[in-house]
Amino acid sequence: MKTPTTQLKVLAMGLVAMTAATLVIATPTPAEADEEDDGVRQLPAWQLQRFRPAPGAADYVTVYGTGIAPHMDWSAGTFFNYADYPMYVPGGRGVNYQAQLDVAGTIGLYDIAEVGLTIPWTMRQRDADLDPGADADHLAQTALNDFRVTSKFQILDLSEYPVGVAAVAGVSLPLGNDNALGGDGGFGGEVSAVGEYVFYETIRASANLGFRYRPGERRVQDNVLGNELTWGVGVHSPFITDNLDVVGEIYGSVAVQPRPDHLSGISEGEVPAELLGALRYGVLDDWSISAGMTAGLTDGVGTPNWRAFLGIDGKWATGGWWRVDYRNPQFEVQTDPCEGWDPDETVRRLRFDPVEDCPDDTEPISPHERAAELDDPVDTGWEPDQPEPTAEELEDREGDALIDQGAILIRENITFETGSAEIRGESHDILDDVATLIQRRDEIGLLRVEGHTDSVGNAQMNLELSEDRAESVRQYLIEAGVQPELLESVGYGESKPVADNDTAEGRAQNRRVEFHIMEMR
Repeated sequence: MKTPTTQLKVLAMGLVAMTAATLVIATPTPAEADEEDDGVRQLPAWQLQRFRPAPGAADYVTVYGTGIAPHMDWSAGTFFNYADYPMYVPGGRGVNYQAQLDVAGTIGLYDIAEVGLTIPWTMRQRDADLDPGADADHLAQTALNDFRVTSKFQILDLSEYPVGVAAVAGVSLPLGNDNALGGDGGFGGEVSAVGEYVFYETIRASANLGFRYRPGERRVQDNVLGNELTWGVGVHSPFITDNLDVVGEIYGSVAVQPRPDHLSGISEGEVPAELLGALRYGVLDDWSISAGMTAGLTDGVGTPNWRAFLGIDGKWATGGWWRVDYRNPQFEVQTDPCEGWDPDETVRRLRFDPVEDCPDDTEPISPHERAAELDDPVDTGWEPDQPEPTAEELEDREGDALIDQGAILIRENITFETGSAEIRGESHDILDDVATLIQRRDEIGLLRVEGHTDSVGNAQMNLELSEDRAESVRQYLIEAGVQPELLESVGYGESKPVADNDTAEGRAQNRRVEFHIMEMR
C-alpha cells in the first residue's frame, strides 16, 4: 500500500511527465480557417482570455515569483476581471466585453515544489453588436474554460542566494467550451523560467520567460495564432501604510506559429501585451485583497482596451516602506523568541517556521541581557574629567569609549557634514577609540551600529540618511581594523527620539549614532 508521502511524490512526477508529453505530441492539425477575405466567420477553438493569475502566495498577479509554500501548506483565492473589447476584428468577428472569474489553489510539497490548480469561468461576454453572419456559430455567453494545472519547482532560494530561481511547468486540460472562446480544443502545456531579485531587502522584482504550446492553428485575418513565447516582468513593494503594497507588471506573448508564404513578418495581433498596476491590502493573517487595472499596449488578439480586476486570495501583503525582508517565501514577519529579537529594538528578522518552544526549555534572553554578560556592568558614573580610572574600569574603556549595559558609550555624538553621511574629522578620534575597544574585547561577537536623526525634513529622507550614516560609521571601523563580520548597521531615522524635537538641544541629542552589542562569543 502506498503511503501518503509516496502518493504525493508520484503526483508531482506525473505532473512533470504530463507536461513533457503534451509539448512533444504529434503535429497539430490546423483548425478550419475562413476563406473569405473579410475575417473569420466561424468561432475558432481558442482560449481568448489573456489575464491568467499566478496561483501561489509568493506570486505577483500574473507574474510568478520564486517562493514556494512550505510542505503541505495550502492557499486559495479567486480573481475577477472585466475586459473591454478583448478582441476586435474590423469587418469580422469580435468580442465587446468579457467578464471572467478564476478560482485557484496551491499546496506545497517537500519544500521544493508547489502544485496549483486554476479553474477559469467566463461569466459573461458579448459580440451581439458585430454581425457574425447568418451561418456563423453563436458565441456562448457563459462557460467554463480549460483548467490549468501548474507545478513550480524552486531551484535557488532567495533566503540563501543573491537571486531566486524557479521553473514552472503547466498543463492545460481541454474542459472549456470552444463556442465560448474558452478552450484550445485539446491538451496544452507551458514551461517558464523564473528569476527574482530583492532590492534593499524591500522591493522585489521577478522576470518570467517561457513557451506555451497551444494545439492547432487559428487565423484571424492576417494573424496566425498558435504556439507562443510568453514573458512578464513584475515589481512588488510595500507602499506607504501598514498592510498596503503596490504591484506593477508588464506581460505578453509573441506567436511563433509557422506562417504561410503570403504572410510575412509578425502581425500586431500576434503580439499581445498589457501593462498592469495594482494595490494589495493585507487582511487577517494570510489573506489579501488585490485591485487594479491593465492597459492594452498592442492590438493583439486577447488584449483589451482596458481591464479592471479584483482578487481575494492568500498572497501576502506587508505594508509600510522599510524593514521588511521579502526573502521569506511566505513573507511572514516573525521573530524568534529563543533568540530574543525585539522588533522595537532591532531590525525585524524572519523565520521560515514559527518556534513555539525554546530548545532545552530555556527562557528567551534579550540581546541587552546577553551582551551585559560581557562586563557585568555597574553604574560607574564615568565622566571625561573623572580621576584616573581603576584597573577594572580600564578593561572596559578606551579613551572616549566605554562598554556599559551591553553597549559602547561615547563621550560625544558622532558628527557629519550637513545632510550627508560624510564623517567630520572631529569625530575620527572617538571612532578610533571605539575600534580599539572592539578589537581588544574578543568576547564581542556582533556589534550593531545604529543611526538616528531628528524630525526635521521628510521622514523617508531621514530614514535613508540614518541608514547611510550608520553604514559610513561601519565602514570607518572596518578601515580602522575591525573585522567586517563583527559589525552590522541599521538606520531608524526619526522613529526613536531620546529628546524633544521641538527644541534645538533636543534635536541635537536625537542626531546620534549608537553602538549596541548584539552577540557575544
